[in-house]
Amino acid sequence: MKRIVYFLFITILFSSCYAVRAYRFRKFEYKDLDKFRVTTIKKSTRPFHFEYAQRDHSTLTSYLDSNLQNSSTYAFLVIQDDSILYEKYFAPIDSAAILPSFSVVKSFVSTLAQIAHQEGKIKSFADPVTEYLPWLLKSDSRWQYVTVQHVLDMRTGVKSSETYDSPFSDVIRLGFTRNVSNRMQKPILDTLPGKFIYKSVNTQILASVIEAATGQKLQDYLYEKLWLPLGMESDATWHIDAKGTVRAFCCLNATLKDYAKIGRLYLRNGNWEGAQLLSPQWVQTILNADTMRIYQGYKNHWWSSRTIKRFQAAEEALEFIQTNPDWYYTETIRNGKVYYNANKNLKGIFAQGMLGQFLYVNPQKKLIIVRLGHNWSHPRYYAQKFIEELAEMID
Repeated sequence: MKRIVYFLFITILFSSCYAVRAYRFRKFEYKDLDKFRVTTIKKSTRPFHFEYAQRDHSTLTSYLDSNLQNSSTYAFLVIQDDSILYEKYFAPIDSAAILPSFSVVKSFVSTLAQIAHQEGKIKSFADPVTEYLPWLLKSDSRWQYVTVQHVLDMRTGVKSSETYDSPFSDVIRLGFTRNVSNRMQKPILDTLPGKFIYKSVNTQILASVIEAATGQKLQDYLYEKLWLPLGMESDATWHIDAKGTVRAFCCLNATLKDYAKIGRLYLRNGNWEGAQLLSPQWVQTILNADTMRIYQGYKNHWWSSRTIKRFQAAEEALEFIQTNPDWYYTETIRNGKVYYNANKNLKGIFAQGMLGQFLYVNPQKKLIIVRLGHNWSHPRYYAQKFIEELAEMID
């Protein structure tokens, strides 16, 4: 009987090309980047360069060198007030290496949505998403109740499994399918919109909205609206399917310092060298702690920096919050397991990707921290906690 079950499993697995690729890259490493189909985003013709700090920061260097050595980090960057305090690459990585963003790119995509809105191409974030993607109604008439803002805040109620350890989960299918657009033709809703549930498919839907509204491929819009004006120093790549559609939810690859530039844009309230690329209101909405509390620590595809306490049951978390009014309740689902959380916002926001990719922005300290690498490993800290405590250390 076991042989029959095994045979059926192998038959199903290898009857689907995406499943074969997902299995092959189940332990993704830097060297695997060259094995994916990509489109190239050319570097800016007007490169911007961060300066190196002149003041002594040997204590910081020593602390980071010792803590990052065995953490599976590829590259780490600390910038304060436009000056580089720390920049380190771990062999065989060097400063020219383009490194995967995973879900960090989601914050780039939401930034493009705001730019499209400012240009009047997305008329209002209160618009039904079906105004731009009418074909969604064919799969589920309830899409008429979902707004673009619901997509930005991951409150659509879309049915999609966000499980990273199964080759048959929806997010893995989206990451490895040869035809992203075809996968996107039949999304249905689990519930009516309103509740925050992190689902990567929302970013792919947002990308489709941007492309429909602007009439441009997302990679071309990224180059025109961000890569060129932000002075990106290096070419980047973005994973595409066989039809040339980018995997918007996960798969931008760029150099360490170029990732930091989106952080600088938000630090400067949407202004870049005198050009107001983003509405200050958009930036302040994301940076506002009260807003983040209302939206459970996730707004417009950005996370709030926060302390998290996890409990075994929802009742325990809610009881804790009753006696600690600065905290708020969330539920998160990871690999099929539900976590019941009490959260307290800290200063700062971040974009986060699988395996511990982080782009952290702290306006109060004029601070940007970028960590890129393989699965974070540290004896005392998980990656987010390490970065947040590092921010506290820096004056």
